[in-house]
Amino acid sequence: MTTLLLLPGLDGTGLVFGPLLTHLPAEIETQLVHYPADQLMSLQEHVAFAKKQFPKKKPFVLLAESFSGPIGLQLLADPPDNLTGVIFVATFAHYPSPFFLDAGRLLPQGLLLKLFSSTLFSRFFCLGKASADAVKLFRKALKSVKLNVLSHRLQILSELPPPPDTTFSGPCLYIQASNDRLVASRAVAPLQRHLPQLQVEKIHGPHIILLAQPERGARLISGFIASLADLRKQASS
Repeated sequence: MTTLLLLPGLDGTGLVFGPLLTHLPAEIETQLVHYPADQLMSLQEHVAFAKKQFPKKKPFVLLAESFSGPIGLQLLADPPDNLTGVIFVATFAHYPSPFFLDAGRLLPQGLLLKLFSSTLFSRFFCLGKASADAVKLFRKALKSVKLNVLSHRLQILSELPPPPDTTFSGPCLYIQASNDRLVASRAVAPLQRHLPQLQVEKIHGPHIILLAQPERGARLISGFIASLADLRKQASS
């Protein structure tokens, strides 16, 4: 059995993965990383926190969504032997939307809270025409994290260092949202320069694509993990 280790987006809670998990097959064991909701952590502290969650011996696939993409890249500088594949979701090596970052960091926190809590903001930037339940879950995730933590994470993204060299040569998948208002399609190119084996699959929908399209996301993820099992069988035969 393969473990899918999920690194969350900006909220850090992993709550938005809930609908996705219900559509994954039972043979995929899942493990969510929850970044502390009340602590200001540097990029490297997030990296260290995620690394501590790695399964010790069982084969696992790392999934890094949005905010966690740069964290995933840092982790690939020294990948463990039991890491069999990597999935990036609507993410980047260098954040491509400085206007959004600057607005998020510089707005008064009271106004930031109102924006994050509004359905209009959630739909326009993150969820598009997703269900009302998806919007409700996204807003719940954001409200469960201290505002200064969210602002600090935006600051981290605005100051990302160049990605480190990676020694990981295993299969990699990038799930791209076709109508992403936060991460442009060109953001995948720097990732492919670091991981030339990275394959891109596109899903029609908004930035938080695994919440907006959980069934389609689950099919891509489970198909990718099944292909890794096939590769292992071929290697052992």
